[in-house]
This record gives sequence, structure tokens and C-alpha cells, in this order.
Amino acid sequence: MAAKVDLKVDRELLDPDFDGYKLSLDPLPVYSTSLDKDVDFAKLTEKQFSYLHSKLYGNYNHLFSDPWNLNTVYYVDSLWNIHQVCLQSENKIESGNIVYSIPDSANLRLIPGRFNVSLCFPSSELAVLSDGTGNLFILTTGNRQSQNVWQFKTNILEEEKCFYHLSDCIYHIDNESSHIECLVIHITDNSEKDEYQTHFTPIIDWITISTGKIKKRRIEDPIPDVKTKDITGRILDYCVFEKTGKAVLLAGDKVLKLTSDSVKPVVTTNSNDDDYEMIGASNKEPRYTWNQTEEDISVQFTVKDNVKKSDIYFIIKPDYIELGIKNSNSHLLYGKLYRTVDTEACTWTITGQRLELTLCKTDSSTWKEVVEGDASGELVLDSQQIEAIHQRLEAFTSDQMNPDPDCGNRVYNSQELEDCDLDTGMILMRIDGETHQITHQVSKYRLNQWLFTVKLEPGKPKSLCLRHDVDGCMWQPTEPVSSGVSPWQHVVTFDALGYVQASKQQKKYSSSAPNCSYSVICDCSKHLYIYHRHSPINSPLRNRKTGKQVNTIAKQQVISLDTTDAILGLHAANDKIFILTETSLYVIKISSDI
Repeated sequence: MAAKVDLKVDRELLDPDFDGYKLSLDPLPVYSTSLDKDVDFAKLTEKQFSYLHSKLYGNYNHLFSDPWNLNTVYYVDSLWNIHQVCLQSENKIESGNIVYSIPDSANLRLIPGRFNVSLCFPSSELAVLSDGTGNLFILTTGNRQSQNVWQFKTNILEEEKCFYHLSDCIYHIDNESSHIECLVIHITDNSEKDEYQTHFTPIIDWITISTGKIKKRRIEDPIPDVKTKDITGRILDYCVFEKTGKAVLLAGDKVLKLTSDSVKPVVTTNSNDDDYEMIGASNKEPRYTWNQTEEDISVQFTVKDNVKKSDIYFIIKPDYIELGIKNSNSHLLYGKLYRTVDTEACTWTITGQRLELTLCKTDSSTWKEVVEGDASGELVLDSQQIEAIHQRLEAFTSDQMNPDPDCGNRVYNSQELEDCDLDTGMILMRIDGETHQITHQVSKYRLNQWLFTVKLEPGKPKSLCLRHDVDGCMWQPTEPVSSGVSPWQHVVTFDALGYVQASKQQKKYSSSAPNCSYSVICDCSKHLYIYHRHSPINSPLRNRKTGKQVNTIAKQQVISLDTTDAILGLHAANDKIFILTETSLYVIKISSDI
């Protein structure tokens, strides 16, 4: 039975008083070079129209980073040569070094419907390459800082011709034996009757190579709905290994299961997908809903149809309330109120099965809950509240260095959510390779929007950044994992990044530096937006109204490239950003004192 866990936000890493990013006009050095050959990229066919196809093609990052060498990236040209790119000390881009040429490129790259070439580095001297047509190569690279020519070692999937995308791979030693673990994704088309009844489903093959032996496990939706007319496919945003290679971490819109194992039979159970042990979470429906204005709180209950006005008891004090049905075993509302109320103005009404309570505030402060410690209610926002919140949140980004310094109101509080925050349809899960079971799961009703993934340290699994309210919270998988502890730890917060990214309608890529000093959003062409976390400033600012001195500031920078070509790749290092277009490569140097 899987433990259903919450992603527990570290409140020490949140800044409730964050007042937005200030536009910096400090110039950033931009270097560029023309490529000898155009960048290779696969094109969708008429039969590839699912959301998952669009992510693997349209949003694919053609710039491959090396976690062991942050200042080096790789790309594949139109002849399937792999180029190594680095920025020399004299600020000259070196991009002509071909480290490997993919075999039989003249024929394979012309296959319609193939996937893009994908490349991953499981160790400092190994590389795994998928050519997108069914070949999965293990290559020995030697020390990649010395620009060695890579050597072919083996082809894992030589006999299985299927279009694969390489999602992740790791190298580890267990019991004095070395292992290479690979996660490859392919998409099945479960079509019936005619072309309009089509559903695409991702299948993940977990391949383990140990001393020449290959073990294969498969993760999929065991009962795909082949009769549905939906053509969106399955969303799969995150698919990585844990550090030891004993488990896989996934994020998608549906619960996937490990269905087959070439070494150990998988025992299937008849348990329902929703049959999980509850650890620090609850999936119960809210007992009541509530909303608020500056003047009052409105609370709505649903009662049985035989409840009359005379059956209700109501006790109200400035900071205390009791509301319930006589001769029942529980209260509707009971305890200390979040703020004081005007008891003379508080009322309740009952119409049919709807009981509505109105509490009149003594001040205009925002309530986080009705009764302290009562989490059984659900806050509901109306359209006017959402519009007012949206206007206040616009202050997160500014074209001024010090906008509205006299503003005394906080830009944001934890209750100010928008419609897009309520339900994103994502599920985060951990699947154990030995037990074949889902050991931990974060419900889709509790998981906020996926923003991006990035590897913070070599040898560790990728971290994922999720939207929490308006912020972006970075979650790092941790080990060992117990049944009652979430395997994802909150390590960094990017202030207001969730809201900022939602406003970028032309966004194609998002990322952050491995040291998390900044985050970056990249448009489909030309523009980049860099958001630096709080850093010291040379000349402290002072609020003219409050007198408070400001010693740190969060800055934003906008880069406009001298090209209109589509951007095909992005990699953020600690002190530079690599940008790849079809014909050029750009390097933006990030100043450490911004």
C-alpha cells in the first residue's frame, strides 16, 4: 500500500514580504558564433498529435548539459555529428569539436516520425545516446574536459526497433558490480475502429545493464482507455531515477504502474488506485466553504433536508464561536476565531439544505482560516477577488528600479490564489524496482503546477520546481526513504516565479543555475528573462515613509538576441547561459555581483 504524502513547504524558505523584482539596466556580455551545420530536429507527422508528442518535439531542449562540466554543452547537427561547445578563457566560443558521429545517419535520420536524438551522462566518463529510431548506445568518453573522441561500447536495444526518448540514466556500483540504469520512453497508439478513436499512452522501459546482462522492466498504464475520443495523451513531465537506482520518480496526470520485469515476476493486485495509506494528508471533501471581503466572512454549510431553523444553536463571542445542530454528536463550527468579530452584526440563515453564516469583521485584515486549526473548510474566491489579486500581483515585475516605495501593503499573502492554482491534474509518485509497488504518492489535488527540472549536483537525481501559490519551490529527491516521510525535500524558493512564468505567453524553456542564484525564462525566439534572487546592493535604499533601510534587492534583466530564429535549446550554468538556435549559438555571461 502506497503512502499518500504531502509536499511539505519549509516556511523558513518563503518570503511573505517579497516586494517584486526591480528592472536592472546593467548590460550583460553576449557572445555568439555561427554553426557549421544546422541543428538537427525531428518533425511531427500527421499521426503524432498528442500533448506528449508536442512536448517531445516542440518543447524539446536540443542543448545537452554535462553535470560534471557545467561550462560545456553539446548539440547534434543535421548530419548527426555531436559537437562539444565550451567558452574559452578569452571569451571565445569553441564549437567545432566533433566528439562522435552517430552510425548510419544518412538513412536513419530520414525515417518519418522518429524522435529527436537524446543524450545523457551517467558518470564523468560515460555517455548514453538514443538516436530516436530504436538504437540506444553506451559510449566511453574519457575525461570530457580534454575533448576526447568518444568510443562506441554497446547497443542496448539493437533488436528492438521502436522510437525511444532517453529520459534519464545513472551509473552506480552495488555489491562490487557496476550498473547502468536507463529510462526510455516510447508512445503507443491504441486505436480502434477509426482514426477518430485514438488514444496515445506513454510506456517507460527501465533498462539495467550489469556485467553484460540486461534486465528490463516496464512502467505503463496497465488498462489504457482505448475507446476514448480524447487525443491529448498522457502528460509526463518528470521521469528520473533515485541516486541508488532502486526506484523511479514520476510526475504525470495518471497513476502508472510497473507491469513487467524480465527477472522477477510482477504480482498484480486488485486494489483500487485510490487505496492508499494516509500519511500527513487527507482527501476528504471539505465540510464547508467560505469566502471573505474586507467587511465580513461568509460560511456555507450543507445540512440534511429535515433540519429546521429551531434545530440550530448559535453562540458567538468576539473571538469564539459555536454553531451546530441540536442533539447531534458534532459541531458545524467550534473554537477560537482567526480574528475578532462584531457579535451584534453576525447572523445566520437556513434555506432548504443550505445554512449560511455571516461574520462581521472588526478590521479589514485578511483571514487565513475561519477557526484556528480547522482545516476542514475550503476558501472560495469570486471573480472580483481574483481580478483584484491579479492587479496587486502585477507589482512582482517592474520596469522601474524602485516602484512605489511608499506602498505599505504587502504585495501578496498566502490566500491570494488564482483559478489556475486550484487543480492542475498532476500526480507525483515513487515506484520501487524490487517490490514493483508505488511506495509514495502526492495526490493531483495537492500538487501545484510543474515549472521545470534541473540537476543541482552531479550524481544526484534532477530536482523539480513546482508552483506554490505564486512562488516556485525547488524539490530535491532524498534518500533513504521511510514509509511515513516524503522523498521530496523543499530546498530553494524562487520568489514569485510561478506568477511570473504564467504571464509569459511565449515561454518555451525555463531553468535555473545549479547554485540557484537565478532563474531564467526563455521565449520561443529572441527574448530571455533573468530573475536574480536577493543580493546585496552597493548603495542601500531607504523607504521614505517607513524609514526602513533596504540592503538587498531582487533584480530582473531582459536580454534581446540579435536574431529572429527560433530558440532550440537552453542551458543555465552558475555564471553563464547557453542559447542554441538553428544556425547559431549564444553565450550570456552572468555577473556575480548583479
